[in-house]
Amino acid sequence: MKAKRSVLVRLAGLVVVAGIASILLGVPLREKRQEKRIRTLLLEIQEAVQNYHVEEELYPKRMMSGGELIAFLKERGFLETPPSNPWTKTPYDAGMEDDWLQYRTDPLAETYELIVYQPGTETVRFRLDSTKNQSLE
Repeated sequence: MKAKRSVLVRLAGLVVVAGIASILLGVPLREKRQEKRIRTLLLEIQEAVQNYHVEEELYPKRMMSGGELIAFLKERGFLETPPSNPWTKTPYDAGMEDDWLQYRTDPLAETYELIVYQPGTETVRFRLDSTKNQSLE
């Protein structure tokens, strides 16, 4: 009887340890996957903005949310389909609540900046621009 109880206690302990380990490892893995989705979004948008610049000789002239920029680029044929929103995993759409991407330009539309904020804050998580931060590396 004692041997049976000892095996059950050990098994329960193993299940608890495995559960804690999966929780501790799951959070960093989830964050890495989201970071990869954000980087993919930024690179796709950067390519479309650069293609727009080549054709129009200026960057888009107004500041926009990520959804507005994506709709703008799609309407003009620089994006075939809206990319996936890395926070909701649904196609990006103007007016989305979970839109932490912002597009900015200077008054002459000669430079651009793509900024991703930490959700719910003003903390910049990623920045791509045409002058200082041209790469995500």
